[in-house]
Amino acid sequence: MSKTEEDVQYLIQIVKKDIQIQEKRRFLDDAPSKIKAIDKELKKMDEELEEGKERLERLEKERRHLEREIQDTNDKINRKREEQRNVKTNKEYRAINTEIDYLTKIVDRDEERILAILDEVESIKNNLKEVEERVNREKDKLLSEKEALQKGIEESEEALKIMEDEKVRILPHISEPVRKLYLRILNVKGDSGVANLVGDICQGCYSRIPPQTAHEVRKNNQIITCEVCGRILVYYPLEESK
Repeated sequence: MSKTEEDVQYLIQIVKKDIQIQEKRRFLDDAPSKIKAIDKELKKMDEELEEGKERLERLEKERRHLEREIQDTNDKINRKREEQRNVKTNKEYRAINTEIDYLTKIVDRDEERILAILDEVESIKNNLKEVEERVNREKDKLLSEKEALQKGIEESEEALKIMEDEKVRILPHISEPVRKLYLRILNVKGDSGVANLVGDICQGCYSRIPPQTAHEVRKNNQIITCEVCGRILVYYPLEESK
């Protein structure tokens, strides 16, 4: 095997590492935003539950207040009726009766409001039960997803260090001119200085390679660059990329 053929084989190892490295980096770039979105959704669920509970508490507080008001108003009505028994004139009697009618309407209004509150409380309680069941199901799923992402971050960071170290160990085996070419292209492209050829398509820029050039690339015995993106072209079957 010639030195150039050796270089190409090392470049194939390099591009496979570059692809794996980019996959890990993309995951590490995306994972924090996914975790943030999960935390936001969890917070939204908690707020939905809290809002329902606060509404329930406000209604219960209003109900207790109205019950006290009704009690106080009924006490006033009883006192007025007692007072009515001792009046001397029809005018005084009618005046007190008017007050009693007014207070009775207040009691009726408050009792109607209490009935409405009881209906709303029952509705909220039923809704809260459904919300809690749904939230518990979705929370478990979201927390599992978050845990998987956090674990994935730790594993990916460790794997990334290993891959980068393995790549560093491969580079010295490549002849200096080719290594310098690869590093120069890598510095410009940011992802890899090498691209696999699939069919006649460069996997670096997805441009079509002329048939004769693609034929030469598949031999893996010379350094050929893509005319569009400038990456060094190599060939290996995709099933070997893992």
